[in-house]
Amino acid sequence: MVGIKKNVPTINRRAVFAMRMIGKGAKSLQKFSSYMALPAPVSQKSYDKINDKILRATTVVANSCMKKAAEEEELLTGSSDIMVSGDGTWKTRGHSSLVGVCTVIGAESGKVIDIDVMSSYCKSCEVSKKLYSDKSKSSYQQWQSHHAKSCQKNHFGSAGKMEVEGMKKIFRRSVAERGVRYLSYIGDGDASTFKDVCEDKPYGINTTIEKVECVGHVQKRMGTRLRKLKKDMKRKKLADGKTIGGRGRLTDELIKKLTTYYGNAIRKNKNNLFSMRKDIWAIWMHFVSTDADPQHHFCPTGENSWCKYNQAKFKNSLEKFKHKSSVPRAVMDMIKPIFKALSNPTLLKRCLGGKTQNTNESLNSLIWNFCSKSTNSSRKIAQIATNLACISYNNGEKGILDVLKELELDTGEQQVRDSLLRDKERIKLAERCCQKATLEARKAKKRLKTAEKKAVVKLEGKIYSSGAF
Repeated sequence: MVGIKKNVPTINRRAVFAMRMIGKGAKSLQKFSSYMALPAPVSQKSYDKINDKILRATTVVANSCMKKAAEEEELLTGSSDIMVSGDGTWKTRGHSSLVGVCTVIGAESGKVIDIDVMSSYCKSCEVSKKLYSDKSKSSYQQWQSHHAKSCQKNHFGSAGKMEVEGMKKIFRRSVAERGVRYLSYIGDGDASTFKDVCEDKPYGINTTIEKVECVGHVQKRMGTRLRKLKKDMKRKKLADGKTIGGRGRLTDELIKKLTTYYGNAIRKNKNNLFSMRKDIWAIWMHFVSTDADPQHHFCPTGENSWCKYNQAKFKNSLEKFKHKSSVPRAVMDMIKPIFKALSNPTLLKRCLGGKTQNTNESLNSLIWNFCSKSTNSSRKIAQIATNLACISYNNGEKGILDVLKELELDTGEQQVRDSLLRDKERIKLAERCCQKATLEARKAKKRLKTAEKKAVVKLEGKIYSSGAF
């Protein structure tokens, strides 16, 4: 029972919960109360107690909605062996974050099935190091036994290892807590997560887990490898006696084009491995083509082809056609091994279906809306934020009303109407953003902005560069 009997008035619980819903804490609540000329808000001790209640309430609702998501995924798949998309996210950038979150989302339903929050820091443990210098004393042992239940530290290792350890825990408990097995895993390849999970054998030595590549992350590999090649070969001469970079050679703009075209080739042929590989090599052959040696036999044909040469061929006007986007053969020969590696049938086979981790990226963004990256937070606050993100992602604002009920806070008619209205507006906006006309408009706007930016930079000249002036 929460409420007056536990000395936590309704207004206090509602105020703390409202702050958590906008990703703010005690200090923000104090500032808000001050500027609104309201009485001083809850003390730190009461604030911590309320957060404990919010953690319990959000955990109950989150677990319930994730179990339902697992059942929905099983129903849509027609099997208890399902495909999931897994990813890790950290509170701070780099490899020094003290808090990390692992999430698993169903490939068919697009709903969160499981989450795990890890922290390699506990403030009380740090304070105890100063208070109890001798850990062999009975006073420390007594404190340790009392503190163990509330210790915020549940990860021992590097920040990068959080995703690996969190995902292993999620896979191990999938049968017991969700009633399903994750036998197909959509991953980004940024960490050794998939390899470590397979080695952990969560479903026995005779059960294998299939890797499915995220198309978006595979596309990024092209850009990453081309940029690395350009950096490594920066001062070296190629077969034509020139460096790899420079005008008409491997520029940042060309790298961006090749990366985009590579991703398009995979997405366009997500159900045909042969056509996927053919279209990838069409890109290389298109850029290496010259007037003397055109190599467009892999490029699409017809009037609507993206290949200008094949368009001219269709219109019987090849005598007027001139190659304007050719890249020197010496440069393309250096790029060829990258195309060979990224068109490997083994890799492309894992791209069939065109799966992505976009759902995970959306969830990650939502998590840190409830727990700001700009302020320090404990694992408890990160867990509350992850629970709220999971509930909102699966059930929308209606799910948040369930949390309020769990906290024994009244939800009036106006609040229910507002919640349903926000859900309706969010869905309406999402549907509009997914329309083809809207997508094309966004692309056109982006191209226009890029062109305007280039024009401004060219007009202004070099006005800022580290240590250049």
